[in-house]
Amino acid sequence: MSIHTFDRFSAPILEAARTWRQRCLVQDGSVLSDEAIWTPENFAALDTYFVRRPDEGSGSFYEKLDGQMADAPPPARRLMAEVLWALFLFPSNISIDTKRDAIVRVWSWSGASLDPNHPMLLDSVLNGIGSAGMGVNTNRWREINYIVSLGTTLKRLAAADRVSILWDYDRFMAWIKTVPQDGDRQFRHMLRYFLFPDRVERMSSNRDRCRVLDSFKVAPWKETRKWSDQQLDDALLELRRSLEAKHGTEVLDFYRPPLRKVWKDESEPDEPEVQDGGAEGEIREDHPTYPESAARPINLIFYGPPGTGKTFRIQSMFSRYTDLPADIDRTTWEQELLGRFGWRATIAATLAAMGSKARVAAIVDHAIVRAKAAQRERTGNVAPTIWNYLQAHTPIDNELVRMTNRREPFIFSKNDESDWILVKDWRERDSEAAELYAAWSKGPGARNKPIERYRVVTFHPSYSYEDFVIGLRPYSSVEDGATGASGFRMVDGVFKQICAAARANPGRRYALFIDEINRANIAKVFGELITLIEADKRARYDASGKLIAGMEVQLPGTGGDAASDVRFGVPANLDIYGTMNTADRSIALLDIALRRRFEFEEIEPNYTILERAVEGVHLAELLRAINARLEYLLDRDHRIGHAYFANVDKLDALKRCFERQIIPLLQEYFFDDWSRVAFVLSDGSGRSVFIRRTTVRAQSLFGALPDGIASERDRFQITSPDGWTVEAFRGICGPGKATQPA
Repeated sequence: MSIHTFDRFSAPILEAARTWRQRCLVQDGSVLSDEAIWTPENFAALDTYFVRRPDEGSGSFYEKLDGQMADAPPPARRLMAEVLWALFLFPSNISIDTKRDAIVRVWSWSGASLDPNHPMLLDSVLNGIGSAGMGVNTNRWREINYIVSLGTTLKRLAAADRVSILWDYDRFMAWIKTVPQDGDRQFRHMLRYFLFPDRVERMSSNRDRCRVLDSFKVAPWKETRKWSDQQLDDALLELRRSLEAKHGTEVLDFYRPPLRKVWKDESEPDEPEVQDGGAEGEIREDHPTYPESAARPINLIFYGPPGTGKTFRIQSMFSRYTDLPADIDRTTWEQELLGRFGWRATIAATLAAMGSKARVAAIVDHAIVRAKAAQRERTGNVAPTIWNYLQAHTPIDNELVRMTNRREPFIFSKNDESDWILVKDWRERDSEAAELYAAWSKGPGARNKPIERYRVVTFHPSYSYEDFVIGLRPYSSVEDGATGASGFRMVDGVFKQICAAARANPGRRYALFIDEINRANIAKVFGELITLIEADKRARYDASGKLIAGMEVQLPGTGGDAASDVRFGVPANLDIYGTMNTADRSIALLDIALRRRFEFEEIEPNYTILERAVEGVHLAELLRAINARLEYLLDRDHRIGHAYFANVDKLDALKRCFERQIIPLLQEYFFDDWSRVAFVLSDGSGRSVFIRRTTVRAQSLFGALPDGIASERDRFQITSPDGWTVEAFRGICGPGKATQPA
């Protein structure tokens, strides 16, 4: 596969490219903000202010660009910054700081600031895929012109047509011929690679393509130099497949040994040359130095008072980790598919794919088994597992198998040549295996449902390490991995499951969302993971599953003589989000060691969305008044969020909200001290219409009083909502703030 770049960790770059394709090319969104940036209107503005009025005078590229864009609308200037981001995503010979400075600088021309620690500006994203030579610098204006032309042409199409083009290689190749261009633009090759990295080599010009095909005796240079991009891609793909078969691996790169020496001299640079380029070398420009982001990967907790929309915030992020059917790559599809089936079905589907007859060594090496092993974090020898399942599900009358403990369904058999075969009616005997084989045969293109690359869990006081990471669970003989007896075994928790999925698919980002993270004893829940979740301790693996960076540990219950090499790391492509209700004092505060490993973002009450009046009561002012009193009497953590009032559209709804939500919450805040509840809901004179206060005299209840009994005490009652008027709610707001925003 062409995605293997050896000295470069390409997964974050390819993930960023996929995000850009969906948000910006298919949709009209942005990679650096939540705005609509990649719109037809903004491309028209770039055509007007940049393409149609070139500056051939003196000065640096950015000095001239600043003058060209001076009159452009701010959104068009932000689009120019994102066009530079797209152009810089491929080249590795432009320094990361130079890229980041240019993008932040151009963005600032719109009057807005851009955080240099933005996830799309991290070193791992801007590191580059391959050299583009000096041509990407000297011809930068031509490349931008081409991107503007490409964007203008693309945005004329309906969204459905964009999807069809950007996910189908043949349709894309037919369409891109319609995009006007000046010369042989490098971005055309870069874009083709990012859209189809499994199909296109990481070459930013056709010169190296022709050299490779010539040197490997596919076709001479004088012939291939006349070929189309598609002809070159097809020939290189066929060559790659033959080389992968020859070398016994898919991890090959034409710019690295052993392939490099066939077509490049030892004195040549390791990176590709380009037709417009000059001398090789890293391009640097004057720039400020920005701090490296600490949030790599993301460990983030949203915290704030109840009702501020923390859970809604993480729900809105699910789409970042969801692949629509048209955007599902094969690796993600394989992991999701095989995660629904056990080893028995996997082995049966593998045998079916191999013609219903094979030996164990061949089964082990098949793509289905390799994908299953990756999904289960099995980087070692899986042959014993396969032997066990084959023998356990072989009919008892087969004397070539000596295992005594066999169980249904009996779908495998062994012949005299020691081949394993599927019985004729295996589909009827094992519907799961038949389903897996049918799905595998159809491929990812047949799937019509999204794939979710995330998990959600809610912590509670009894939640444990065994629930979260790994622990003992009962099993019976019919469960996956059992041997016929009942008992207990180690079972992965939700965190270990999502880590396994992320490890098996390093080219995609995964996420774990933990709601109410502070309601559990998180020091016990996380255990030794408290170290592994740190950004610089995150594990990175090569294509074979070998650890190349970060840390791993031995988890409880996974060692021993039979599995002494089973170790666990938290993959670098897993993001962890949490929510924390600051008013919840039912447990101890966050463990300090864990707190140091997370970033925190406060979610405050949003009064803006409540800037409306309901039958004369201004909701934003009402909530402001209540929160100001709560912050004075308690603290800012015990304010009330806007979500409580989000659906209030009538006075009756406001009454119901107070009766069933606000007053009970205040009662809990003040530990049943009703005098303070009444104080919070009082008007300017200290009187509360919502809470009735009466004095009860002991003598009227008991007659003569013994010593130590108070002669009277106050009793508080919630009044009937029928008596709660508009004036009562206005009274809480205070004079002059009843109906108008502050």
